[in-house]
Amino acid sequence: MENTDVDLLSKIQQLESRLEESEQLIEAIKTGEVDAFAINRENKSEIYTLQSADYAYRVLIEEFQEGAINVTEEGLILYTNPYLLQLVKLSYDKVIGLSVFDFIHRDSQEKFNILFQQSLSGKSKGEIYLTEDKIPVYISLTSLQPKLSTIGIIISDLTEKKKNENLIFEYQKDLESKNKQLLHINAELASFAYVASHDLQEPLRKIQTFCSRILEKEYDNISESGKSNFSRMQIAAKRMQALIQDLLIYSRTNTSERNFERINLNEIVEEVKESLREELQQKKATIVVSNMCEFNVIRFQFRQLFTNLISNSLKFSSAGKLPHIEIKSEIVEGVKLKNDKLLADLKYCHITFSDNGIGFEQQYSEKIFDLFHRLHTNLEHQGTGIGLAIVKKIVDNHNGIISAEAKENIGATFNIYIPAI
Repeated sequence: MENTDVDLLSKIQQLESRLEESEQLIEAIKTGEVDAFAINRENKSEIYTLQSADYAYRVLIEEFQEGAINVTEEGLILYTNPYLLQLVKLSYDKVIGLSVFDFIHRDSQEKFNILFQQSLSGKSKGEIYLTEDKIPVYISLTSLQPKLSTIGIIISDLTEKKKNENLIFEYQKDLESKNKQLLHINAELASFAYVASHDLQEPLRKIQTFCSRILEKEYDNISESGKSNFSRMQIAAKRMQALIQDLLIYSRTNTSERNFERINLNEIVEEVKESLREELQQKKATIVVSNMCEFNVIRFQFRQLFTNLISNSLKFSSAGKLPHIEIKSEIVEGVKLKNDKLLADLKYCHITFSDNGIGFEQQYSEKIFDLFHRLHTNLEHQGTGIGLAIVKKIVDNHNGIISAEAKENIGATFNIYIPAI
């Protein structure tokens, strides 16, 4: 009986010893002191490796595309992942064991010191510069107490972000500068409009008036050469007056208020036909209008657009043919137009204006919209070279585009696309 008690007591002691070993092993596993352990089964040892979440976390940090370091509460670097080494362009042995303060740019030393002190009792974050290269980074510092007496720091490289911010800032400065220039130009145009409408036209009217009076009262006393000179003077004055008026109209398309209203284009075309009735009758011209769009436009500008296009057709009509003008329009989807200058998700009013005039060579299809550009001399066709420039400016003011197609002695076609909103 006594031997049995001794054996039982011995077994209990063995179990207590094994239980204590197991508890120590579990604690070691929890604290990360072991990466593997062995278990004896049937007189055989089996090795177990700890491929746990902690290991996965370590792999994650190593592959992390952000800088990650662990430092003591004094700032001594205990660990760094490869990304930070690439960022500061240093090898592992040049970083481990050094103070984190050695890698902070002098301009950020004070700020980093404040962030570091704050992290000793919790968390802190902010933007600083690293190394003498002044690498912009965003850092997040976290105390690992009470488990570890260290500070974990995550470092994000802001180099590309800063480049983009600087680029945007430069664009904004350039835009502000251009806006100031635009305001200055608009002020000059407004001043020019006043001068053109008052100071320039008044002396011009007097020249025309006195010239007419002299011809009326002194006609018989003036030589044929003098009469010819006076006639040429009147023509030049009239041409100058037309130029001033066209320049005034052109300046108004830049400086006037842009009040949009929903209008059927047929209404505007009828107004223009009425204002040009005499010219149309004189030339025995016909205008055919069909399927006109209804959308938002600046009324007075579109009236000017059709006035200039019709006047242009009358001016450049063929000598052997009566002028014939066709104006039509339709709503089309931008995606169907396949034009890089138009938005695919918008609808457009496509206005087609065609005539049977003298036309022009296709190589001049863009130049005809330039200010003061003329394909003919005053002896052939009178004009200022501003009419089609005004048309293009009006189309631009409506966020549209205009193009021209023509054949000599056959006619010209203008295609206008305006957002149908």
